[in-house]
Amino acid sequence: MEKAVVVANPVASQFTGGDHRDVMALLDRTFAVSALWPGSAAEAAEDTRAAIEDGATIVVAMGGDGMVHHVAQGVIDTPATLAVIPVGTTNVIARLFDVPSNPVKAAKLIVSQPAARTVGTVKMDLTRGTAVTTHFALFACGLGLDADVVIEADKEPYKKYRFGSLHYATTTVGVALKSFPKKRPHIDVRSGDKSAEAAAVLLQFRDVYTYFGRIPITLSNEDPDPLNVLLLERLRRRRVPAIAAKVFMRRDLDELKDIDVWTGVESLEASAKPPVAAQADGESLGVVDRAEMIWHPDSLRVIAAP
Repeated sequence: MEKAVVVANPVASQFTGGDHRDVMALLDRTFAVSALWPGSAAEAAEDTRAAIEDGATIVVAMGGDGMVHHVAQGVIDTPATLAVIPVGTTNVIARLFDVPSNPVKAAKLIVSQPAARTVGTVKMDLTRGTAVTTHFALFACGLGLDADVVIEADKEPYKKYRFGSLHYATTTVGVALKSFPKKRPHIDVRSGDKSAEAAAVLLQFRDVYTYFGRIPITLSNEDPDPLNVLLLERLRRRRVPAIAAKVFMRRDLDELKDIDVWTGVESLEASAKPPVAAQADGESLGVVDRAEMIWHPDSLRVIAAP
């Protein structure tokens, strides 16, 4: 019998013991299923890798986008398939792959065993001093503005769990109006023969770039092929309303002053002085001196709705 493992986060905002029991019971009809309860982000990835080495072919992340992100770190570049039971606040990854929001329905999708979808990710090699770490982004990553938003949003976890997308939206407005306009271009960005100085760098490689749940934000009118990169030179307070209007109306941000969008990017390098905050999938990755971000095609198998 095929092995499956459920890696769960019991403190996810919508997690309940009853849902977990129902999910385990449904999966147990088709798979030899076991449960894991990691105590940290690093442990989630480590436990996932260990389960795959032990023969698990399906790894189910039961939690919010953070749990899915960390579990995926152990699945990427393996023969195993990632599945999602969304019990977080915004559940962006589940929405991108059309996974039902109801945990039992999501489990039934897994049991139906649809053909796995193979997708690309972005490999991020991040350097701070002499330390180099590698992370993979599933739907969004960036340096500067969006990472600062993640840091500020995480300072009030109750609001994050209670209000979800609204909390991220109000935090974004707060950062955009208060602290970020003081920042000057300090990130040297290079890709092929292109170069620029920016205060923030955002990468889009799915149909939408968002951790705002149902709000479908894009960085360019052109679909990512494979990456669209938004470079924000300066964020002036008087331009925030115009930027917000274009973002929510899904207009081309390249038309605005102090913003440039590169399309058709496969890799880029960035160096920052002073160091800049980094994020992937709404998870803070700390501050870095250098970052190399590379499109990593066909690196993840995921169960998605047909």
